[in-house]
Amino acid sequence: MRIKQILWSNKKRLGSLGLIGLLALLWLGLSGPAVSAQLPDVCQSGENILPNCDFSGGKGNWQVFTEDGGASFDILQGGGECHAPLCPAGYIVTEGHFVGGIYQQVPVTAGNTYYANIIWLVFDSLSNDAGVNGTVGGIGRRIGIDPTGGTDSRSPNVVWSEDNWRNDCKICGVEYVTATAQADVITVFLRLDDTWRVRAAEKGYAIPPSKDKFWIDDIGLKQIDGSAAPAPQPTEPPPAPTDTPVPPPPTEAPAETDEPPAVETEELEAAPAENQVAAVTVQEDESVEALISDGDQAALVDQPETVTETLLVEPTIELLVVEATVPPPPTLTPTHTPPPTETAVARLAPEATPVAPRPLAVDAEPEPATSGLSLETMGWVGTAACVGGTFMVIMVIVFAGLAWLYRLGWGDASRDDLSADDEDDYLDDVDVEIVE
Repeated sequence: MRIKQILWSNKKRLGSLGLIGLLALLWLGLSGPAVSAQLPDVCQSGENILPNCDFSGGKGNWQVFTEDGGASFDILQGGGECHAPLCPAGYIVTEGHFVGGIYQQVPVTAGNTYYANIIWLVFDSLSNDAGVNGTVGGIGRRIGIDPTGGTDSRSPNVVWSEDNWRNDCKICGVEYVTATAQADVITVFLRLDDTWRVRAAEKGYAIPPSKDKFWIDDIGLKQIDGSAAPAPQPTEPPPAPTDTPVPPPPTEAPAETDEPPAVETEELEAAPAENQVAAVTVQEDESVEALISDGDQAALVDQPETVTETLLVEPTIELLVVEATVPPPPTLTPTHTPPPTETAVARLAPEATPVAPRPLAVDAEPEPATSGLSLETMGWVGTAACVGGTFMVIMVIVFAGLAWLYRLGWGDASRDDLSADDEDDYLDDVDVEIVE
């Protein structure tokens, strides 16, 4: 009976522990840092129409707006400071209070409905502390769309998402919004309300100096409803102007300026050509008279043919010379190529600068090694000398003390015996005197 009671109590305990463990897992799953799987990563999908949604193009297409305070906006390409899964990422830093954010205007089709969200929006702040957050609150974050295409974040036309003030989640899954376009352009806003320091100061709390840092990535926009054709992604048109620079028109213009010299050469060379023809005609008349006088008509037929051949050869040579003067225009085209070469040199320059310290580091390595050996040797010698000197001083003091005691008579047994005998004799004399 006793055994059954023990087994039954153990079963109850195990069941209770299992129930507690299950409840703990459920609680952790519900109250832990939320990473919402409901928000699609529109930025990384083919439906995205928001240019530079992942900041791979730097600050391109993005503008900063400020309602109160101040902050800096930059792009982190990577490294330890980029706290985002896929760098580069947007980076906003403020040392005081800040209300504002970034926005971008996007061409769309009026009448269509669009959906915008942000996947990565995390921050590092003293307001994350439970005590501070419970006293003065946290930092607000939200995303919005102005269906009219305005750029004023305070406008009543802006449709905002839920204002998220939580500090216990990195991806809370609430920063998304839907709006129907009322114009050919809509504006996507990302707004931060970092005013917890102001509230703390109003309540009389002292705040240590610190920075609030925000990492932003993957802001997407897509069409979700509407019969009209979706607007083409504006990510392709911007590169077109950059890929087709103005250099071609200048190359054609100098070609026209170089043509007048060619015309002048033709006119200058045409005059002697007429003289040559005249001279040849004179020669023809003389040869004809000679041939007629001789009665040889066959020679008369042959000579004009040879003369015409010479006339045809000379103009062709002149035309080739004129065409040879045309190539100078291509020499103007390299004037438009220096920009890429300058940028390439600028990129190589920072890479070459770190090379300079390397030989210095190599040359500097042997010096500490040799000095280290000498210091160690001197250390051992100094230690030995110090110990030896201390020992010698102690020995000198000991011997000096012994000598001093010896001079005082310490340890001389014969002297002690003599003094004892003298005392006995003295006492005997005293006794004798007393008896008498």
